[in-house]
Amino acid sequence: MSPESSQLTVLALDSATEACSVALYRNGDVHEDFTVIERGHAEHLLPMIDSLLKKSGIRLVDVDLFAFGAGPGSFTGLRIGVAMIQGLAMSVGRPVTPVSSLAALAARRTGDVLAMIDARMGQVYHGLFSVGKQGQPVPVGEEVVSNPADVPVPEVERLNILGSGWDSYADALHDRFDAGLQLEFVAGEYPHAADVARIAAHELNRGRAVEPGQALPHYVRNNVARKMGE
Repeated sequence: MSPESSQLTVLALDSATEACSVALYRNGDVHEDFTVIERGHAEHLLPMIDSLLKKSGIRLVDVDLFAFGAGPGSFTGLRIGVAMIQGLAMSVGRPVTPVSSLAALAARRTGDVLAMIDARMGQVYHGLFSVGKQGQPVPVGEEVVSNPADVPVPEVERLNILGSGWDSYADALHDRFDAGLQLEFVAGEYPHAADVARIAAHELNRGRAVEPGQALPHYVRNNVARKMGE
């Protein structure tokens, strides 16, 4: 199956952070249910999905592609998200596109965007993206985890910085990045399932969809078994 992205029906979710969201992309339009709940993603996601499908008059079998925010982010949230999207996709025999949660966060702005998610333990997940007017984030380098004082300062003229990583460590990061760059700091932003859905629709025809069992989270931090205080 390789339909044009404007004709796709994509069901997406993101549970990588304190935010919990689901979105339905259909014929180029996106409808989303988004909330910040801190905990309890597992209890909220299925009712949110059921409500969104009913409001849109869409059955699960009508969905062409499933997508999820694959991280980095909360290990618990990521495990919940991937298990739920795998189960839904398997039930109707559809593919899944994992989408970077940092990329989805970056897609909320255009230009050079540094997306940052609080990794706890005094660290941040971060990735630099170039986002065009169509809202498709192109990664510039790898997604990594580091101390705020070690986040590289990119060689660009203008930079957007956003995400919970910035919110949590604004003082340290502001001192590091306030060095001649034209900066725009955006507070209170999280990855959204609507952006996950848009990116997934774009990625489908680039061969980025996989079988549900192959859709895995991207933890970035290797020691996923370690208790992270979440």
